[in-house]
Amino acid sequence: MPGKLRSPVLHLVVCHAEPAVELGPFITACQELRWEVHLIATPDAVDSIDRDGLADLTHHPVREDDQPETLHPLPPADAFAVVPASFDLVNKWAYGLNDNLGLRLLNEAIAVGLPVVAVPATDPALARHPAFMESLERLRHWGVTVTRPAEPSEVADPVPWHAAVQVISAWTRFARVPGQPTGERQRTADNLARQSG
Repeated sequence: MPGKLRSPVLHLVVCHAEPAVELGPFITACQELRWEVHLIATPDAVDSIDRDGLADLTHHPVREDDQPETLHPLPPADAFAVVPASFDLVNKWAYGLNDNLGLRLLNEAIAVGLPVVAVPATDPALARHPAFMESLERLRHWGVTVTRPAEPSEVADPVPWHAAVQVISAWTRFARVPGQPTGERQRTADNLARQSG
């Protein structure tokens, strides 16, 4: 009798940004695609999200830097999402900084070729900052699927969030446990990200 396929594991890194109010629907959409979601909060997000509510939704504790790994072990990830990705995180990540758990996991994901989707979120002025635009291009060059930036004024119009769900849906179609985003899977993810702006 063939072994039962496990649900793929999504590590969701969340930063402090106004569009984080969309986290609940985003997580639910991923769960409907049969992904097991584990949330990792960056230090700036810890006090700005509903940790208990999100833990109830994911059925897993929200991971933070100060928690011993033995208390809340993370299963190996099959893919990553950074929703929302703040100005600070994008710039640190693009230059390999490793100063919190979320960044360490994202740097490892790029190093081993795991699929990653990011929804940048910053105010319109910072979204045009040359360092931010350069950082997004570096991440794209490394294989990260980047949707168009989600601005605080667009919370009621969650196109970037929907684009991220579509990317994750494309990964799901190709394998129960997705691998490195190559070939048709990567082209599909890139096309979905471009359609979002």
